[in-house]
Amino acid sequence: MGELLREWNDLDAAEHQLAQGMELVRGTLTVDARVATVGFLTLARIQQARGDGDGASATLAGFANLARERNFVADLLRRGAAAQARLALARGDLRAAAGWAEASGLHADDEPRYPREAEYLTLARVLIAEGRADRAAAGREPPLQEALRLLERLLAAAEAGGRMGGMIEILGLRALALHAQDDLGGALAALTRALALAEPEGYIRVFADAGAPMADLLRATQKRGIAPAYVAKLLAAFPSNENRGLRTEEERRLDHSALNPQSSVLVEPLTDREMEVLRLLADGDSNRDIARKLILSLGTVKKHINNIFGKLGVQSRTQAVVKARDLHLI
Repeated sequence: MGELLREWNDLDAAEHQLAQGMELVRGTLTVDARVATVGFLTLARIQQARGDGDGASATLAGFANLARERNFVADLLRRGAAAQARLALARGDLRAAAGWAEASGLHADDEPRYPREAEYLTLARVLIAEGRADRAAAGREPPLQEALRLLERLLAAAEAGGRMGGMIEILGLRALALHAQDDLGGALAALTRALALAEPEGYIRVFADAGAPMADLLRATQKRGIAPAYVAKLLAAFPSNENRGLRTEEERRLDHSALNPQSSVLVEPLTDREMEVLRLLADGDSNRDIARKLILSLGTVKKHINNIFGKLGVQSRTQAVVKARDLHLI
């Protein structure tokens, strides 16, 4: 359930479910290795989505330690290593990600098997990043061509297995690779197919986690009137600074330092999400409107509003808006 809620971008509810699940795991005499793997890796992706790159890294390191201590099977260790490479890419560390790709023993010409699909998708991401950075070794095929060839076989396997989630992710990566080759028409065709599959089930993070290049492509689809309501919802899930997911703990700390006007007037600054909710309160939006615009549950919206009231020392929406304007927060 935590993994599902993460994909729907209800990160608070997802984290709550994960905490419950991991507590149940801890209460057992033996750790279910596969359940623990899902818990750790999903928690790391939630932390990354929130911009907590250091927290995600620590979670993955914690998983690696547990996996070694409990002698998890090799495929789970490989999943953890691939997750670390994916996080490295998100943080702009192409060298570390490329190091994982080289050590993994995976190649674009392999016949990928489903149990290692996530690893091959990470390899495709590394190849796309190398293509964007124009980091092809001498005598080597261009990385983008390698990525597209690998994604073609992955897509065929996912289609044959009826794995819609895999198809959506693969088509999204194919769109990014084609876009990096300046094939906008091909990129939009792949992305349009991905959106058609994803919209009925409400997929969000599979697009939002792909970063700024995906946001650019989504804006291109928006201009062409492709799934306008759904694309608008997806774009709303991207942070205003599309590199937010790459921030270190120090960078996030500076958000609430003397450079941030909140720090001089509030004992506990409002979070980024609380500021978004506060602005919508100032616009007169109802809880339901806020939930729809920010892709949150009503319960999560109420929690944010209560936090805002507490931090501002007010009792009502009107008081919150007046106080925020007096403090020049909005």
